[in-house]
Amino acid sequence: AEFIEKANYVRSLLPEVCRKDYQAPTDDDIDVFFRKVCGKKTFNPYTKPEVVPGGVIIRGENCVGEDSIDDMVSAMEEKVKENNLDKNLRLFYMLDPTPVTEEQINNEEYETPVILLTGADVAPETSFTTKGIISALGVVGIASFSLGALSFNDGFMDRLTNAADLGDGNLSWISDLAAPLFLATLGIQLAHELAHRIVAFKDKFDIGLPTIVPSLQLGLTGAITPINTPPKNLKSLFDFAISGPLVGIFVSLALMYVGLEKTAFMDAAELSQLPGLPVQLLRSSSLGGGIIEYLLGDGILLSPDPTATVSLHPYAIAGFVGIMSNALALLPAGNTDGGRVAHAVLGRSLSRVLQGFTLLLLVIVGIFGADESNILLFYSLFVTIWQREPEMPCKNEVDELDLARGAVAIGAAVLVALALVPLS
Repeated sequence: AEFIEKANYVRSLLPEVCRKDYQAPTDDDIDVFFRKVCGKKTFNPYTKPEVVPGGVIIRGENCVGEDSIDDMVSAMEEKVKENNLDKNLRLFYMLDPTPVTEEQINNEEYETPVILLTGADVAPETSFTTKGIISALGVVGIASFSLGALSFNDGFMDRLTNAADLGDGNLSWISDLAAPLFLATLGIQLAHELAHRIVAFKDKFDIGLPTIVPSLQLGLTGAITPINTPPKNLKSLFDFAISGPLVGIFVSLALMYVGLEKTAFMDAAELSQLPGLPVQLLRSSSLGGGIIEYLLGDGILLSPDPTATVSLHPYAIAGFVGIMSNALALLPAGNTDGGRVAHAVLGRSLSRVLQGFTLLLLVIVGIFGADESNILLFYSLFVTIWQREPEMPCKNEVDELDLARGAVAIGAAVLVALALVPLS
């Protein structure tokens, strides 16, 4: 019973990719690791290996000091390669993921660093076909949203009706009108993904191809970018996770400003060709809606009619969608970018508590009507179904973040709140 309880606790903290029992290190591999990798110059074990789902935990003493943990992990990885163990196992230096015992509490030894040995392959197992189908649906979602935004324009609908009445089958003008919004939305997501890849390349860990995820309300929920090999430390994980959404939000703000400036100086004929969005959707974001109110004025979002729409330049709409989708990505939930940021800032255990609270809050907000467009409710369902697994450990998951990154995290949290709290 005690082993089952411990196994379940470990499963709640470690992702499935680290619990592939069929490739857990063998007794021979562990023996070689003990004799030739561990030692008084790196990590000195003082207990026998403790079996956990997918691998073993080794308790011992860090012999290099708290300021040289990255160096210790690197030195041990070199010895793993020298002894031809790199194809059989992977090591992580992390806080103890097993339940705290009464004895540990009495001795103040809870959450002590340990070495976790797992199989070498910790990459997520996702079907390429499944990823392709979901991404195709994501692209279709963006295209549908772009066309749907045009449907809020009376001039566009009149032209479409006239073409149908005349039997005019040349509808290329529709794609010409929808293309700017479609391409601008994809461009923002591309900037988001590019930021991720720059950090991963700089810090020398592998990431997979993103999966574009559709949204019923915005066309695009965001993208799932899997981490295939562990980052060096929590700083690296933080930089990777936060870079994409922050770049996406800044690009979105710039694009939105340009689009609103263009909208403000258009004549009636030009405005008649613009796509639009419902006021109810635009009021879903204090940040996005506030900028629209400020630059276009005249109480444009104060209409009591829930079906009222506002015509906007495609860049402004793409910017609004980008603000929302990138802010959603920063919510601390699952192994999204926001979940990874929470993991890096708070640690594995506390971040799981925050993530559970966040999902509960999103559901409550959605059920009781504060989220009129149901964007938060649908996002919570998406995370619960597809993104609920925790992230893989970093090679060094003991060193904490510095104050500068902590300040960036606080700033990002404020930005997310502004972006996702409805305009009152």
